[in-house]
Amino acid sequence: MTSDLIDQVALALFASDGMKIASPGTTIQQSWDRAPEKHVAYRERALVFLKVTGEQTLGLADAEIAKLEQRGRQ
Repeated sequence: MTSDLIDQVALALFASDGMKIASPGTTIQQSWDRAPEKHVAYRERALVFLKVTGEQTLGLADAEIAKLEQRGRQ
C-alpha cells in the first residue's frame, strides 16, 4: 500500500465530513491544503478504514472460495 492511497482515502474522508471551505471556486484539494493540522487525524482514520475494508474483503473472498470448493466436491 502506498502513502498515495492513504492520502486519497484521507482526502475522501475529509470531504465526506463536509470539511470543504464554502467559497465559490475552492476545491476539496485546496481546502485540504489549508488544513494541515487535520492531516494526521485523517490519515489515521484512512489507515483504519483500509484495514477494516481489507479484512472484510478477505473474509468475503474466503467465503466465496469455500463455496466454490464445496460446489466442486458435489
